[in-house]
Amino acid sequence: MRLEQKNSGEKRTFIIQENGLKILESSSFGNSGRNIPFEKITNEFVSLKFNPIHYLIIIVLGVLIIFSFLVLKMYNIDNLGKIYGAILIFLIGGAFGVFNFKIASTVLRCIDYEGIEFYKNEPSKKEMDTFIAELFKRRNIYLAKRFEKVNPNLNYGFQYAMFYHLHSLEIINTEKLDNLIANLDKVYEGNIITFSKN
Repeated sequence: MRLEQKNSGEKRTFIIQENGLKILESSSFGNSGRNIPFEKITNEFVSLKFNPIHYLIIIVLGVLIIFSFLVLKMYNIDNLGKIYGAILIFLIGGAFGVFNFKIASTVLRCIDYEGIEFYKNEPSKKEMDTFIAELFKRRNIYLAKRFEKVNPNLNYGFQYAMFYHLHSLEIINTEKLDNLIANLDKVYEGNIITFSKN
């Protein structure tokens, strides 16, 4: 299954593969692609927000423009007013554009990877919701099939963390988690190094 999104000359294609999500991006700056394994995809969506530095820059520029207007007024210089007016309009328009872009984006958080940025409701809310539901469904099936049992060939710490990850994704319940941890401890009973109380 695939989802294609377009926004301001940028195109993103998301393809659900057997073991993860492939992301292709193309714009006037070039093309790029990356693969994110299902093991790293969470359920957590994060809305993009302004970085505090953006607010600081806008406030400083706004104060400088207002101060410049006051200086021009003090010295009765009127011919530069149009230039400052254009700068002010550009500043307000740019801030509004960036703000709207951030509001229109949402990021699916990933573990140890850059998040997956989607344009909200693009090309439609129904298509977006269907794609996300299918992504989670395929991820859950893959993870359950691969990690819902103790594997003596895999590292203890990795499996321990993975069982808790399956629980956080609601693929397994608390009872199943406890059973898996108990089985894991049993398999690695002689190999687990405990810390001394000293």
